[in-house]
Amino acid sequence: MQIENFLKYIDKLNEWVGRIVSYAVLFMVFTLCYEVFFRYLLNLPTIWVLEVNQYVLCAYVALSGGYVMLYKSHVNVEILYEKFSPRTKALVNVLTSVCFFTVVIALLWKSGTMALEAWETSEESYSMLAAPLFPAKVTVPIGAFLLLLQGIATLIRDIRTLVQGSAPSPHA
Repeated sequence: MQIENFLKYIDKLNEWVGRIVSYAVLFMVFTLCYEVFFRYLLNLPTIWVLEVNQYVLCAYVALSGGYVMLYKSHVNVEILYEKFSPRTKALVNVLTSVCFFTVVIALLWKSGTMALEAWETSEESYSMLAAPLFPAKVTVPIGAFLLLLQGIATLIRDIRTLVQGSAPSPHA
């Protein structure tokens, strides 16, 4: 039962982060409308809107990976996979999880190193805004960690399906 609580905690964490991060889209829409209004109607362009939106988009993409995995919404090629039984799908998922974990751990490690360097050197963008890059860069290892957690939960569920022979009931 403890493992089930752990899996539910991971699901809830990624659900919460995904819902919070979804509001970034509203922020981006609002600031881009602001830019269009001021640039084209008042002839007062800003120097910050595009760059800030790039950083917000980076955070949005990085932090939503676990949420997307929770709902099995990543892009898949399912020409054969969709015809498999739940047990065969779980076997394929377990076998291919080696690639997933290799990539995600490498992403976590390298992006964590880059975020730490950005913090230690007070790295700034080369634009007129000269924004600090650490806040945007730290979202990548955080997102990779959330994706890793969701991958672990998915792997545990796939192993359970292999052992029990049927897929668990959907959590969403």
